[in-house]
Amino acid sequence: MRYALGIDPGGSKCDAVLIDETGNALAWGRGGPTHSYYDTPEVVSASYTEAISEALQGVTEAEIGVGGYFPPGAAAQAIAAAGRIVSYVPTGELETAFASAQEEWGMVVLAGTGSFAYGRTADGRTMHIGGLGPILGDYGSAYAIGLAGLRAAFASHWTQARRTSLAEAIPRALGVGNLNEVFDLAYRQGISRWRIASVSKIVDQEAENGDRIAISCLKRAADELANLAVDVVTELGMHELDFPLIAIGSVAQRSRTWWEQMCQRVVAVAPRMRQIIPRIRPAVAAALLALREMRVAWTPELVERIVQTQQPVLEAAEQRAASRGQPN
Repeated sequence: MRYALGIDPGGSKCDAVLIDETGNALAWGRGGPTHSYYDTPEVVSASYTEAISEALQGVTEAEIGVGGYFPPGAAAQAIAAAGRIVSYVPTGELETAFASAQEEWGMVVLAGTGSFAYGRTADGRTMHIGGLGPILGDYGSAYAIGLAGLRAAFASHWTQARRTSLAEAIPRALGVGNLNEVFDLAYRQGISRWRIASVSKIVDQEAENGDRIAISCLKRAADELANLAVDVVTELGMHELDFPLIAIGSVAQRSRTWWEQMCQRVVAVAPRMRQIIPRIRPAVAAALLALREMRVAWTPELVERIVQTQQPVLEAAEQRAASRGQPN
């Protein structure tokens, strides 16, 4: 049996998944953040190593294809210890996005910790905008939503019109007693980028519970990234094309309010757009690309087996990560 290892590093977490050549997802590993702008080389290396070691636990003398960003240092040694690398496919967020949707061209809107909008036409023209980080960009991202939620929570007592359940929900989620302690966390302890991004889940939960301020935070965020998506449609002349709009990242794939607002904005300028929330996770898509390099066909049966088997190993990885205080 041959195996494919898919690696998906990000600003909040690193995922690694092992699948066999028949499409069974066997193991999932999760580590911490891997962004070199915000984390030390030691943290980045440890995040890769943790994720990959968990995914390859118990594997020896195997033939392994690797898809994704090839890891540094100890993480690379963990792969070498598990067997022989028979192929390596360097993939980024765009390649895994299209692979996860089983599409070759269209538009990708990524909203995770960070964000961007990307378009690719059938004749090969492309446009990539956004992705400039929390200070200069990342419009509509988890970080942007988390920051908006924090600001709304602190403004909650100003007037009745600003009252929001976020004022109580956010301190609980951050593990502190009140907003004064959140203030201390932000200015004295130096709250991390990924922890601010984690607040976006609380904003989404409160929006689902009907809090109008939380709903407004999500819609404004979606509008910010939708502005970039509309620019891509305009610049590439995609108004009349039948193309997929592919959601990638935790916000785009999990927030109903955010995604509905995004689709509403894009379909207004491109009425033949098809919205897709992929059933295959990016790390698994990276493994799929490695399998293709190993001449394993993406049959409907293979893809369906992956979809059916990825969730249990992912949930196990999320439980382990939660016990370590890592983001999900």
